[in-house]
Amino acid sequence: MTQFAITFHGYDRTQVDAFVKKTSEALASDDPNRRASATADAQAVTFRVALRGYDRKDVDNYLRNVARGRSEGRT
Repeated sequence: MTQFAITFHGYDRTQVDAFVKKTSEALASDDPNRRASATADAQAVTFRVALRGYDRKDVDNYLRNVARGRSEGRT
């Protein structure tokens, strides 16, 4: 699974983890509709900012890669 650095103010870890799990499953799917939905979701998703959350730049880079159809956001 994708790992992100933890920062003082970052994206809510529970929200990000749930999104990454759902997206990873969709991108690994044989269903082109699920893959297309995952890439669209990556462009539209927003996360709460929380104390000790995931680094926003790391997560944003992951989302950009997913939006491009890459199954694993971190390269």
